[in-house]
Amino acid sequence: MKGHHRRFWYFLIAGLLVAAVAQAQDPSQKILVSHAWVRAMPPSMKSTAAYLTIENTTGAELVLQSAGTAVARTVEIHRMEQVGEVMKMKAVGELRIPGSGKAVLAPKGYHLMLIDLLRPLQEGETIALVLNFSDGTTVNFDAVVSKWGTDVSQ
Repeated sequence: MKGHHRRFWYFLIAGLLVAAVAQAQDPSQKILVSHAWVRAMPPSMKSTAAYLTIENTTGAELVLQSAGTAVARTVEIHRMEQVGEVMKMKAVGELRIPGSGKAVLAPKGYHLMLIDLLRPLQEGETIALVLNFSDGTTVNFDAVVSKWGTDVSQ
């Protein structure tokens, strides 16, 4: 009877280890996107911002190089910074996400700028976006159009 118990535990532990390794090597799980939302703007505005959290589940640094969406001609990575008494927005070429770390794109910080909107965005609609990383990884995600300050993280 002891031999059966020992084999059971051996196969159970081996199975769990194989599953853990398979999950760790699954490229779709190395980057997680959460809390994604796009700022609702009046219909006359031709640009807006997208905010989100990007989690890097790998041990290596990842570099976000670009982003895109079908609702805007251009998407740029931007950063807000305090210069004296004034907040200024500046385009940046990339965003580095440390291994086992995350980047929070939020108002008054890093964000994705959706420039030259092709149509007005409606509050409550879902927008598809894509992130492009330097290692060739792309991550597709959806963001809800929400009013400024709306908490969409729930």
